[in-house]
Amino acid sequence: MVCFIKKGEDEGLVPYTKNEYAGDLEDKKSTSGYVFKMSTRVVSWSSKKQPVMTLSTTEAEFIVATSCACQATWLR
Repeated sequence: MVCFIKKGEDEGLVPYTKNEYAGDLEDKKSTSGYVFKMSTRVVSWSSKKQPVMTLSTTEAEFIVATSCACQATWLR
């Protein structure tokens, strides 16, 4: 994942998420991650296998969005 922020854009806390649906070949669990940037600096990030096996890419995205929202709440 590559993220660019143009000079002059809002330099507040910006989250990015990434999900790999059923990426583990043994147990078919998805891998999810997020990164929070402020200006050009990373202030928080996480990448880990999801604790449950999801049935769809939508469900896997919901899990990563929820964990990202929890981190955003904590950071704010």
